[in-house]
Amino acid sequence: MTLTTREMTRISIMAALTLVSSFISIPLGPVAITLQTLFVLLTGLLFTPKLAFYTQLLNLILTLLVRGPQIVLGPSFGFLVAFIVVATLIAWLKVNKKIQSDTLLVTVGTIVSYLIGTPYMAFILNGVMELNLSTTEVLYSGIIMFLPGDALKALLAVVVVKSVSKTLATYP
Repeated sequence: MTLTTREMTRISIMAALTLVSSFISIPLGPVAITLQTLFVLLTGLLFTPKLAFYTQLLNLILTLLVRGPQIVLGPSFGFLVAFIVVATLIAWLKVNKKIQSDTLLVTVGTIVSYLIGTPYMAFILNGVMELNLSTTEVLYSGIIMFLPGDALKALLAVVVVKSVSKTLATYP
């Protein structure tokens, strides 16, 4: 598949924004709260499935280069992998008109992120680090404490997309 210069630029900019947003974090528990989810949701809402996939794949590669390969053994790595799936899925559902509501799309994306990232986090914390956390502790550390912030980021993504869509509609 060939990408145009414009597509490569869009992919690069959104991947860079996703990466940079990982440095804006609040360290709470094993996984920090970051703005990455906002840019992952925006990627899915604004891009085609192909561009969304390449964007978040590039984000993963850049993250590995910047933070080092040891991040694979970190509790948040499953969420980085989930970002590829989430952005691609949201874009696919939107392009194929499977789900018309942006609010529902970001909700589905957030749930999928939890479904992929949380089990990986549990594996690292309990299997690798041998912390022996209970299911309740894992759910709290991987999902519950993130719900308010993720809801806010999802709402912000929907607002930004509506604003961007109106702006782009005014250009010929």
